[in-house]
Amino acid sequence: MTVNLIHALFDIAVALLLGLAAVGSGIGDGLVMSKYVEGVSRQPEARGSIFASALLGVALVEAFPVIALAFGIIMLFTKGSL
Repeated sequence: MTVNLIHALFDIAVALLLGLAAVGSGIGDGLVMSKYVEGVSRQPEARGSIFASALLGVALVEAFPVIALAFGIIMLFTKGSL
């Protein structure tokens, strides 16, 4: 394999990594917030505690694309020289 092909494959891998992380995060955020709305509609008096749990869930879901971004940047700039 030539060096240019390897660099192109690394670029494609980074694009797939970041794209799938973004899609997964969007789906996860949607699921967390939909369950929040469902929980508040069932028990409006527990809105505060449900909201705190929903924010924690969104924060955990959003950590995934940040980690994927770090791996993507490492892959992009090292081009497999690790």
